[in-house]
Amino acid sequence: MAMLYDEFKPLVDLVLNNWTALQLAIDHGMGSSGPKTGQLVSDYITRYCVENLGGDVDNFTEVLEDLMDEEFDTVCEDNSPKEVAIVLLQYFTLLREGKQDELQARIAAMPVCQKGLSQNVRQPINPGDPDDADSSSGDEVNDAPTNGTVPPLVHNQQPEPEPMDEDIDPGWTVVRTRRKK
Repeated sequence: MAMLYDEFKPLVDLVLNNWTALQLAIDHGMGSSGPKTGQLVSDYITRYCVENLGGDVDNFTEVLEDLMDEEFDTVCEDNSPKEVAIVLLQYFTLLREGKQDELQARIAAMPVCQKGLSQNVRQPINPGDPDDADSSSGDEVNDAPTNGTVPPLVHNQQPEPEPMDEDIDPGWTVVRTRRKK
């Protein structure tokens, strides 16, 4: 079991590093102790899978939803906990069955994440040009191209806030003084 845990832990870290909901919760300080909570969640998920020999998708999805809610006060409405559960269980099954080639192919197909939940994260090695990977930190702004085309939108720009309707009843009443000035 210890060997299975040691082999599966980097895979869990890799998948969790690519889970946007978890990364946003950590980045915005939603966990009680930030990245350390992310590391503890990764350890718990790894131990859960190894001890339950994977388990079924529905139970594992519920575990992931509970962890996000309890540890990060975050409710995922995008069905991502189920997607993460499916991927992790597939990787666990491939690892347990010794299908290393198929497992490595799936890992190589995953996007490379710049951040890690723990220091032991093994990033897949993608053959080819290392500049093909998206290496922007999110703080960079594209310079205007010299060929006269419009630059692509920066993904980190905040959308303009929508104006609030003033006609909506807020559920409380303003009390004004009756004295005349």
